[in-house]
Amino acid sequence: MHRTLSTRIRLNPDLDQEVEFRRIAGSCRLVYNLGLEQRRDFWRQYRATEGRHLHWMGQKKELPALKEAAPFLADAPAHCLQMALQDLQRAFDAFFAGRAGYPRPRKKFENDSFRFPDPAQIRIDAKAGLLILPKFGRSKGDHGAIRAVFHRPIRGKIRSVTIVREGRHWYASILLQVRCKVPAEKAPVSIDEVYGVDRGVEVPFMGSDGVARGHAILPKPGSGEAKRRKRLEQALARAKKGSKRRAKVRLKLAAHRAREARRRKDMIEKVTTEIANNHRVVVIENLPVRSMTASARGTVEDPGANVAQKAGLNTAILDKGWGLFRIRLEQKLAARGGLLIVVSAAFTSQTCACCGHVSAESRVTRDLFRCVSCGHEAHADHNAACNIRDRGLALLGLAPSARIERPAAGAVVAVC
Repeated sequence: MHRTLSTRIRLNPDLDQEVEFRRIAGSCRLVYNLGLEQRRDFWRQYRATEGRHLHWMGQKKELPALKEAAPFLADAPAHCLQMALQDLQRAFDAFFAGRAGYPRPRKKFENDSFRFPDPAQIRIDAKAGLLILPKFGRSKGDHGAIRAVFHRPIRGKIRSVTIVREGRHWYASILLQVRCKVPAEKAPVSIDEVYGVDRGVEVPFMGSDGVARGHAILPKPGSGEAKRRKRLEQALARAKKGSKRRAKVRLKLAAHRAREARRRKDMIEKVTTEIANNHRVVVIENLPVRSMTASARGTVEDPGANVAQKAGLNTAILDKGWGLFRIRLEQKLAARGGLLIVVSAAFTSQTCACCGHVSAESRVTRDLFRCVSCGHEAHADHNAACNIRDRGLALLGLAPSARIERPAAGAVVAVC
């Protein structure tokens, strides 16, 4: 059995290599945006003349003509330009499948990346700390091999390498194909192996055992990190477009956001690994993050209310990485032979975990839950996590319902 994994390494390019990085990334960004414009504005004419829809394979055949019109594109590796069109195709596929919005043009400083898809053109010398790619160390007279920091052994068959800039630094994401053992069949699931997780804003992840995770790793909304980001955003808004000062502020803001993203990803990796290692079945609620973080601005005819408050809530939600948490947890559980169950989120924060009574008045404060029916008192997130776990037990057949009628200890169910 094979699995596809990725590992990311830090690159330390010299000045000449970094200039070439920017040139290749700019060429790929141009090809992506031209392909997007073609598919957005000329798809009707193309279908009328060719009798079929635009596809990245057809656009790839037009690259030689584009290089004649723009000779500087010939300096970029051909595979990198082709992969830009493939990325555009994937963006359209996700849009038509309803997984993402309509593709938008790539921007400088925000979408600086390019990919080498041919494993035969990729070589890694971990002992010397070198990454060898087309245009970088494969032939005499090129820009030389790229110095890299290999913080862990590279095990597996290399499939591709993607170079990306985040803030002031460049990274290489190496896609690997590794062989793994097929998880052996385990015994039927018992009640003790089912674990509920509630995702929140103040406490990112609360377990049904009352253990809060993630809150000690991420900075608080009112911390110095948040204030610095706000000051940089204000400075960028005040700077004149095209000025050197605006370029400096944009670079500082990009570096700040990249540091926040690394901290968030590190937190999610640690939390999901801990949960996947200690629990076989994990239950989470189905949260529509895209709808929950939609702007409340409204329109000119129908302006929204509490726009600033909603914007702050949206930022707080996105800073917790709920979507990435679900993806990584599902992947790690599957690798360990576990299972992720997604249940409805309706009234999990208003339902008493002891008697099943539903009332908005039971949510006394953000942190306190006190049932108006039976008097049960607990942390609000812990109470919600228990309700989420109960709904998972009901789906597994370990409970007759998601209410307090819990099954007797020792009841088991097989996971398909």
